[in-house]
Amino acid sequence: MTSTKTSKPSSILTRQILEYLVKSGHYATRINNIPGTKYRAGNVTKGVADILGVTKKGVALAIEIKTTDRQSDFQKEFESHYKQRGGIYVVAKKLDDVINAGL
Repeated sequence: MTSTKTSKPSSILTRQILEYLVKSGHYATRINNIPGTKYRAGNVTKGVADILGVTKKGVALAIEIKTTDRQSDFQKEFESHYKQRGGIYVVAKKLDDVINAGL
């Protein structure tokens, strides 16, 4: 993907994680969840993770990308619900966070 703009660190990390997950046999997709844009308007739950997917063993997977900021209260609530139901939830500041989560 070529762009004339400089990619943000979060975009670069998201791309690295998606590539890693796919190469590792998992299914994952980026959720376009940018506050204040047309994508948010009633179509996406506040706090949903940046990447959603399924591991190669069939376990639900959610990854929140955090390169500079912290989780919002909505994101923490989503994480809690996800984990309570047996899903894997990772807050990733770097690719190693995903690898170290056993993915």
